[in-house]
Amino acid sequence: MSLTREKIIELGESFILTKGYNAFSYQDISRELGMKNAAIHYYFPSKANLGTSIVRTNIQRFEEMVENMETRGFSEWQQLESFVKVYIKSNREGKLCLLGSLGPDFATLHENTQKELKKMTDIILNWLTGLLSAGRNNTVFSFHGDAHHYAVRFLSDLVASLQLSRVVSSMDYKAYCNTLLEGLKP
Repeated sequence: MSLTREKIIELGESFILTKGYNAFSYQDISRELGMKNAAIHYYFPSKANLGTSIVRTNIQRFEEMVENMETRGFSEWQQLESFVKVYIKSNREGKLCLLGSLGPDFATLHENTQKELKKMTDIILNWLTGLLSAGRNNTVFSFHGDAHHYAVRFLSDLVASLQLSRVVSSMDYKAYCNTLLEGLKP
């Protein structure tokens, strides 16, 4: 992947996470990178191409993170803590997660971007479901009900609380996330 293409993806993602998908344009990217809009269009003919590439990049990052944790022999608890730390870092940087930013704009996204966002969400929820189920079987986690339903709830809590933290300035987001984790202890 070319360095320019990587920079465009990185900056586009930053705009999505801070401003929202519909609140930025190629002009914002070209101004920031000091290049013409035509140069952006060379790499990404449309904003939909860029949005889809950003989601695909995030899927790859997530899969690499999971693979890295498995390679390093992380326990279920360590994996969940690492996942939650991604959200804590986003909060500290004043960013939303990709799902929390693109989700509200879902109906306005290109069909390919929608498909990739659904795919990303499925990948995360399937991983989280498996992790919670294995953790409960190993008495690392304790929760009632179906593991998939709990995974949806847990992810929803992370996404929604990250959005809410932008509005409620007194919210201690890290403490909130720690409360979510504590709620899983046996």
